[in-house]
Amino acid sequence: MIKVTEKDKSLPRNRCISYEELKKHSTYSDAWVSINGVVYDITNFIHKHPFGDTFRGNLGTDCSGLFSSSHIRTNVEELITSDQFLQKNGIKIVGNLDVTQDYLYKDNIDKHLDRLVYKKTGDDDFWLELKSKVKEYLVENNESIHYTAFEGIMYFLYYSIIFILLSYLTWINFSIFSAVLLGFHMVCASTNMSHMVTHFGFTKNKLLDFFAAHFFDLCGLSWLEWQIIHQTHHNQPHSSIDYQTNQYAPIRIHKYMERKAHHKYQRIYFWIAILSYHFRTMPMSTVWLIVNREFVRHKYEMVAHILARAVLLTLVIYCGYLHGFWNAFLLFSVYSISCSYSAFILLYNDHEETHNILALNKNINPSHNKLSWAEIQVKTSGNWYPNNWLLSFIEFHYGYFNYHIEHHLFPAFKPSLLKKISPIVESVCSKHGIPYISTTFIEVHKSFQRHITKMGVSPEESEIEPSCTRSSEA
Repeated sequence: MIKVTEKDKSLPRNRCISYEELKKHSTYSDAWVSINGVVYDITNFIHKHPFGDTFRGNLGTDCSGLFSSSHIRTNVEELITSDQFLQKNGIKIVGNLDVTQDYLYKDNIDKHLDRLVYKKTGDDDFWLELKSKVKEYLVENNESIHYTAFEGIMYFLYYSIIFILLSYLTWINFSIFSAVLLGFHMVCASTNMSHMVTHFGFTKNKLLDFFAAHFFDLCGLSWLEWQIIHQTHHNQPHSSIDYQTNQYAPIRIHKYMERKAHHKYQRIYFWIAILSYHFRTMPMSTVWLIVNREFVRHKYEMVAHILARAVLLTLVIYCGYLHGFWNAFLLFSVYSISCSYSAFILLYNDHEETHNILALNKNINPSHNKLSWAEIQVKTSGNWYPNNWLLSFIEFHYGYFNYHIEHHLFPAFKPSLLKKISPIVESVCSKHGIPYISTTFIEVHKSFQRHITKMGVSPEESEIEPSCTRSSEA
């Protein structure tokens, strides 16, 4: 056994970095990430990376799984250990991640926290085989993980033309039915384009991606806020209902959460609470950006957010000028409610089984370095498939995010690719004995309703298990 001297402990490669320390370095001016147990300072590298904005939300976290899945054609695990590569790109090794001091819970105030460290991707047989099979499919079929510029323009025009038509019918012609359709359309456009820009999964054209990203803001949300807080949903064990969404409609979703008297009504008030989702997020997303402006990389991003928001408000105000204030408020309310319900009905690919992995407020010490990132993405996700023509259209218009498992395994993949690789994912899951959930759209919501009903009316569960004895390993 090699003896480590005091001098050796001062060297970067032997320095132990606690998770508390790692998460403090989460801005572009002070950027650390942990990959497979090693902590890197990538502050200088971000500006060299052609898509440095995609680091936003991953800084100050362990992002081994996302790092591996975002470089499907490259052996990045080997590349990141090359001293020559690190030196060339100005990346510094800070030390090794020490998780023995981690006692972080759901109520921690830091929203940019990835609380769980997964085992090394290079030691994960399931992930290595899955990545190899998908890479093989991409090569054999000459598939790109991004849309071409032409395809991106076609999608942008498709969603823009429908937006203009429905906006005219809604705000100028005062059509309540069009307001409903407009809310649904903006959720789909934001998901298929803006959401994918946050994952670097739309096109490689920066200008086109910039305009596509702001459909989120035009909808009444914020793509910058989404990009930052949404990464936690992809890093740590998740369900379709996690901190990002549950904060707007507090419900008991895990047995480790304290059950209170009002939870027995949550199957009802959950859907009532959603009514105000868009109303609240529209002003609060702008406030959030102001409060968290250190995460805004470019000033023009804030300007674009405000301009997109101004376009929506101008349409509402002009509707008031044409049809009266209260009529305009009525239309906006219908639009807002449509946005809220469309988002939750489409985004909640939620099944009872997806809550059985790891509760959000459970002590996570025993799970560090033991869980496979890829396996957890599968077990905490679920797919639905269309069984009629209407759902087939929604699948296309929504961007194939009903293949939620594939999106969580490969979040940088263009949406149309998710359906194509689903047979591969299902096959590899079957080989490794990992349950692959796929059912109908109706069953998804029946399952979700059963789950929140059960969590609301079931008797108190026992106390959370005591944490395991600390390991002395870094």
